[in-house]
Amino acid sequence: MRITLNGIELARRAEDNRSVSEVLDEVRQEIYADGKVITRVALDGQSLPDGRLRRQRLSAPVMTVGTLELTVELPALLRDRAMRDAASLAARLAHQAKPLGRKFRIGDEVAANNELADFLGDLKLVLAGIDLSTRHAKPATPALHIRERIVESANRLLPSLDRLYKAQAGGDYIAIADELEYDLCEQITAWEPLLDSARRALEPTERFQ
Repeated sequence: MRITLNGIELARRAEDNRSVSEVLDEVRQEIYADGKVITRVALDGQSLPDGRLRRQRLSAPVMTVGTLELTVELPALLRDRAMRDAASLAARLAHQAKPLGRKFRIGDEVAANNELADFLGDLKLVLAGIDLSTRHAKPATPALHIRERIVESANRLLPSLDRLYKAQAGGDYIAIADELEYDLCEQITAWEPLLDSARRALEPTERFQ
């Protein structure tokens, strides 16, 4: 079984009686020791599935697999990308909130409810990206201070979301429109400069080590 890291084939191959899982564990330890993390595992070009099928593929003998393909990255680069993605997605949500609210206001409930589900799902991704990208901010740094401000802002969002969910459960589309067009839109818009400040506050040594 050949082994590739980011498309580059390693000099060694796995040609013994071990399972794919055993070889993967060995290589993973070497990658972690080098300060990197694995972001994707594929066997012969196919990403590993979840659940039982994943266990089956990993338990296969290495002689039955052509190539173990691994994608690895530095954790700091992942955090930096998470911050950029969160900022980009937050900006998009800020622009979507008012048009979505208007759809509820004019009675286009079916399309609006579908879009609302996507909107709330993306909002969760923004929060997850913010947490990931700032979780390891060093004490007494601007990045940590900005993380605290973002967390405070996110906490202020909770009452708005609670009202929105209650309005959705009760079929009160005007109340949903109000939350989207005013509170949610204003609060998400306020995140944009905070996220930009957080990205700039991370010194290169914090972002890429």
